[in-house]
Amino acid sequence: MNKPAGIRAMELFFSAPSPNGKLTLPEEKFYTLLEYLLSTDDEYLTLAWNTVARELGAKEFIRQLFSRTFEAFIKFGVMPQELDTRNTSGGTNFLMQNLNELLCALHRKLENLSDGLFPGLKEQILPQLDLHNALEQLRNADQFRYHRVFRWVGEKLHPVQPDAVKDPDKFFGFASVRHIYRDHFQDFADGKSNIPLLIYSLPGYGKTSMTISHALAASSRTVVILPDPEALQSSWLKLLDELKRRTDHQFVIFFDDIDPRVIDWYNFRTHVGGVFSLPPHIMPVLTSNYEFPAGILSRGRRVSYPVFDELRCTEMIEDFLVDFGLKRPPANLVSLIGADYTEEFGQKKFTELSPRTLMRYLQLYLGDRNKRRTIVELSMGELVTRPDAELFYEFNINLMRDLYGEEYIARLREEKLKHL
Repeated sequence: MNKPAGIRAMELFFSAPSPNGKLTLPEEKFYTLLEYLLSTDDEYLTLAWNTVARELGAKEFIRQLFSRTFEAFIKFGVMPQELDTRNTSGGTNFLMQNLNELLCALHRKLENLSDGLFPGLKEQILPQLDLHNALEQLRNADQFRYHRVFRWVGEKLHPVQPDAVKDPDKFFGFASVRHIYRDHFQDFADGKSNIPLLIYSLPGYGKTSMTISHALAASSRTVVILPDPEALQSSWLKLLDELKRRTDHQFVIFFDDIDPRVIDWYNFRTHVGGVFSLPPHIMPVLTSNYEFPAGILSRGRRVSYPVFDELRCTEMIEDFLVDFGLKRPPANLVSLIGADYTEEFGQKKFTELSPRTLMRYLQLYLGDRNKRRTIVELSMGELVTRPDAELFYEFNINLMRDLYGEEYIARLREEKLKHL
């Protein structure tokens, strides 16, 4: 006996292999209710629809119907831009026919009901079962249509609005590092390379904001995924499976602030430059306050920030003043601003000497007209104070000692002596 067209369409879209190898519907409330609707005899249809209204609600039923159907289209390799009734390609046309069968079956199950039906149920559901309306609902179910940054939590993508996104031209100093960011993300956006970026620096250098900002600026098709560091060991394969079908986008999987010393690198080594290759539209980026192991560095492009010292400090200030409108910032003015920044650090107004706190200082400087006037006047005098190089040295040595231990400092000093 042939199954009704609506049930065949439901099974096509939503069935999945069970442990015994048979195709079955997932054991979830939505699928149970959908199957109940499509298989119920006419005399019990009012009860079936009222059960849907009570268990899920009309809006939630429609939302899940189209979001799960959208996932099915993606599973079959049909991208959102192909969701059009005029698309007559073989596979897409076959899926469209089945979608229409499913919608028509639900429509028939509801259109003639009236007595005893939940108020407003027909008005909320019937208009959504038209194929043209349904296609727009399917497009709306594409979360990448509205969001470009997601967290990966509980093996699900959750849209977020990051605070750290700004124009890449609003980063200052570290010209060589910013050049790598710009070119590497543009090459990825152009489909030339998906070699991972492995980014290392001391804390506070702007790795997170630079990565997100440059990734999003390279192309409107780029989406940034932010998994927890543990996902490298646990749900890495699940995440790849989630993204590999969406060839209409490019994904930067951004593992931020990881500790390479405690990571089990098995999954990464296997799927990045190992036995398997990543799809060309997926690129991992990893940042850390610690150096990556040599075996991991060989699988990506290493990016290492120079240590933030008095020279990097004045370079950032000079870039900032150029962006502010000074074509050639006077050296004395740059030095005095740097000296005032280090003085405020000495007064405990900042907890660290880093690009992060320098940018905070410069924003305050920009908004303080009296401070700007005072420093400009001092820069015209004969005696000009410069940033304290020793202060930077002591801060960086203490920070590296806290992070890496005394042995690292001893090795650093030994390397320096070799170059004397």
